[in-house]
Amino acid sequence: MDEADYFTYLPDNGLCEAWGCTALSTGHTRILPGSIYPPVRHPDDHHFVWEKGRTLQAYQFALISEGRGRLQAAPNPDRVHAVEAGDVILLFPGVWHRFAPDPDIGWVESWIECRGRAFDRVMDMGLMSPELPIWRAGDRAEAVFRQVHRLARDDALLHQPTLSALGLQLLAQLCQSRELPEQGQVRLVEQARRTLMEKSGDPPALETVARDLGISYSTLRRLFRQHAGMSLKQYQTEVRIRRACELLRNSDKSVKAIAGYLGYNSAFHFSAQFRKSTGLAPSDWRERNRVKVL
Repeated sequence: MDEADYFTYLPDNGLCEAWGCTALSTGHTRILPGSIYPPVRHPDDHHFVWEKGRTLQAYQFALISEGRGRLQAAPNPDRVHAVEAGDVILLFPGVWHRFAPDPDIGWVESWIECRGRAFDRVMDMGLMSPELPIWRAGDRAEAVFRQVHRLARDDALLHQPTLSALGLQLLAQLCQSRELPEQGQVRLVEQARRTLMEKSGDPPALETVARDLGISYSTLRRLFRQHAGMSLKQYQTEVRIRRACELLRNSDKSVKAIAGYLGYNSAFHFSAQFRKSTGLAPSDWRERNRVKVL
């Protein structure tokens, strides 16, 4: 990584805000052994003294690429976290913290500070938390920071949208590294959704979907309701009705043929379920919604 120290601060940006992340500052500095830390050169809201610590108004990734040090942060301010080379310190808006390199060794730090709903959403999902302020990031994060520094040194304001996208890339890497049990559950639910959508014309038994995912039917039903907010059966019905609407609108298949295609035992059963979902009989829905050729 380039050794030249720099830092830059950026304004709010509507384009970046639209995709959920605005890069607000970035920088790189080498702290030599025995140096005063932090250097007195940043704006007042970013500078701090060890005795008082500080809080920020945005999220920050701070990569320590060389050296080592320590971190203390709320909600457990008395706990001292060891920071090693390859670690990323995670800082959160409104959360008190302080950190410093080992005075006998120093460190090399790089940072990017971001604000946006993407970070807020990840916090809500539990994938990023002040209780876990150290991310053992390694080489992949350092590669992103090399791009950040190249663009920021060239023209940070011009490249602010790309810098913001790189902030999102770091956020994605962090989420992938934190394999919470709930993530695995969400993936199972999404796989079940995809199976039911892809096979709407040949609807599988729900027990078969569970077996193919390697879990029991009762477990899949519980997870699906927990994460999708509806039962498996309800979702399968929704998918089949949506597919029925497509066929009624865009094809000349009879109601009986559509019922058979979608796996219903009878046209009567299909029509009753379709009416319950849409308020109309299939033939009436087709009359109102079918594509008319001019």
